Amino acid sequence: MQDERGLSFGRTFTLLLAAFFLVQAVLAVGIAVWVVGGEMSALQRERIERELEGHRHALELYLGDRLALLREYAGMGRIRDAAQDMAGADAGAFLETLPMLGDEAAFCLQSASGAPVAAPPEFAGRLPGGRDLARLLSSDDAWAVEALRASDGGPDFWRLSVAVAGREKPAGVLSAFLPIVPCSFPPIPGDGAMSVSIVLGGRAVITAGTEPRSGTTLMVATRFPGIELAQKVGQAALDRRIARVLCVLVASQVLVLLLLTAGARVAGRRLLIIPHARLQAMSEDMERDMARRTAALERQATQLSMEIRERREAEAEARETGQLVTALLEGVNASLHIVHPASGRIIRANTVVQSMFGLAPWQTLNRDCRDVFAEAGAALDLLCPACVDGGKYAEGVARHADGTAFPVARYLVELEIRGEAHIGVITLNISERKTLERRLNIAQKLESVGALASGIAHEINTPIQYVGDSVRFVNNAFADLSAIVAAGRELLDACRKEGFHPELVGRIGDLAEEADLDFVMAEAPKSCARALEGVERVAVIVRAMKNFAHPGDGNKKGVDINHSLANTVTVAKNEWKYVADVVEDYGDIPIVSCLAGDINQVFLNIIVNAAHAIADVVGNSGKKGTITLSTRLENGMVVVRIADTGTGIPPGNRDKIFDPFFTTKEVGRGTGQGLAIVHDIIVERHRGSIDVETEVGRGTTFIIALPPEG
Repeated sequence: MQDERGLSFGRTFTLLLAAFFLVQAVLAVGIAVWVVGGEMSALQRERIERELEGHRHALELYLGDRLALLREYAGMGRIRDAAQDMAGADAGAFLETLPMLGDEAAFCLQSASGAPVAAPPEFAGRLPGGRDLARLLSSDDAWAVEALRASDGGPDFWRLSVAVAGREKPAGVLSAFLPIVPCSFPPIPGDGAMSVSIVLGGRAVITAGTEPRSGTTLMVATRFPGIELAQKVGQAALDRRIARVLCVLVASQVLVLLLLTAGARVAGRRLLIIPHARLQAMSEDMERDMARRTAALERQATQLSMEIRERREAEAEARETGQLVTALLEGVNASLHIVHPASGRIIRANTVVQSMFGLAPWQTLNRDCRDVFAEAGAALDLLCPACVDGGKYAEGVARHADGTAFPVARYLVELEIRGEAHIGVITLNISERKTLERRLNIAQKLESVGALASGIAHEINTPIQYVGDSVRFVNNAFADLSAIVAAGRELLDACRKEGFHPELVGRIGDLAEEADLDFVMAEAPKSCARALEGVERVAVIVRAMKNFAHPGDGNKKGVDINHSLANTVTVAKNEWKYVADVVEDYGDIPIVSCLAGDINQVFLNIIVNAAHAIADVVGNSGKKGTITLSTRLENGMVVVRIADTGTGIPPGNRDKIFDPFFTTKEVGRGTGQGLAIVHDIIVERHRGSIDVETEVGRGTTFIIALPPEG
């Protein structure tokens, strides 16, 4: 009887569990279809929106990286100079060497007027213009990204444009043209379930994946005007995804219900009771073990805290010392880089290294020293020593990344880092010191030459006055003698006609014919005139030497620039008279407050260079070139132009002609100081400007602008 009751109870319990399982299964299916299905549809749409947002971010990152690289290229001094000087050939060759993060790209450079400086023919007509160009030239940070359709049926392309920074305003625009490719999208299956497109003006220019025939389309605008992304997902694909999710959800609920039912059935038949004493003993053992481990951890934590505090104090002291040294070096504008002699790599460098040599941070650290400074054109042995045995102090000439040369002083310091020997290289830009030394040298030379020339001019002036006075006396006396000789000839003719003293008359005629009296009477006044002209030319040269070589007292005074140019032409005549004719076109200009000796030195250096350039052209052919000097008052500035018909300056040397020690002349003919002195005198000492217009084979014009007030 008890067995039957137990069996009946078991059957009833099993039936109740089966009924509970069926009810739960029906409810689960209903909830999944009614609630979860709708939520899944919404979640699918949100997922599509997130995917589309991810595609948008990838596209913006793709274009942003290339725009940032283009902005770095636009900041290069070579690009800026090309935009300002319209140096198209040189700029075009340089632009062809620039990479674009692995993409094929065509670079184009425009001047501030919009004229192409360097551009491939197929893109010359697609450059920014009108309002787009004006907006790009509004500031140094302006940029633009546009998507353009191909005119020849080829692939569409991106046009990225940035402003090229100038001295006061943008000097031009640098553009890059890249083909539009789906490289910024993640892989998209081509099963017709989904597609992503770049849309320009309502037209899809490129599509990744296979576009379904029908489905849901979402669009999102990028931060670049006129550029949108569209993602289309097929409705069948959405339905299949939802059905799969519902099936999995229902199956998991059924499985859970089965497990719960089985567990409830087992728990109903067998109850496992763990004795309370056993649980209590286990709990006490765990607490004792936990206490031991906690005490050990506390001791270790205390010891570790002390070590951390000591290390932090040591690091803080080392950091303060490093900051002090860095501040001291940067305060005196000294660059410091530390070289590992064994590997030749730079392990540390301060920010002055980057500014002094025009290097980016990534170009210095953990790179070979010779590779770093070879790119900057610097003296490798000076900046990358293998040891300190050659001397700790040295001087030399280094170059900035833009090609500008400057003198440096180098100090070497022996260091030990992490047990290994290192060399600290401290470099100072000594341009100001060299400039002061050069100015002092010029002043001393001008002073000694001025004193010598003034003395020579004084010594020549006195005897030349004697010669001039004597020639004038002879000329005046000969005029009086000419009248007496004419009267004597009349008397001689009368005596010959009357027959008086025929022997004496004949003897006088013979003497006159023997002395060629007619020739003497005709040529003697001309000879005196030529002698007086020569004496006057000597006097002019003497006065010019005295005016040119006068050292002055170091203070600015009013100077007649036209008169200074004329004196310089006279003094330098020996340099140009055999190879060139000088054309002087002086305008009506005001007196300029300046240092007369320095200005004379500027004019002399440029005129001598012009004569040498013309001599290289005419050689020994006997032909002559032309040196043209002109002065004008333009925009409130006194402008002096000195033009020659010489060889011209090659494009590769135009940015270097004012660098100290740069010369293209043979040894003994040039020192590389002349134009560096000219630039220093005009720009630094007189707040003026000097520009060069040149064409190879046609000649060179130096344009000097001086403020009248000095």
